[in-house]
Amino acid sequence: MRPQMLGELAALTPLAGPGLLVTAVASDALRLRRVLDEAVRRVAG
Repeated sequence: MRPQMLGELAALTPLAGPGLLVTAVASDALRLRRVLDEAVRRVAG
């Protein structure tokens, strides 16, 4: 897997082995949670 953007607010970075890192920024906690939930859906789906 290669690094990729997950919309405007998040990026997915592969780590060694099966690990992944999602980095996200948002204006409030609810928006951040939605961005991270979407990242999980993309990775798992």
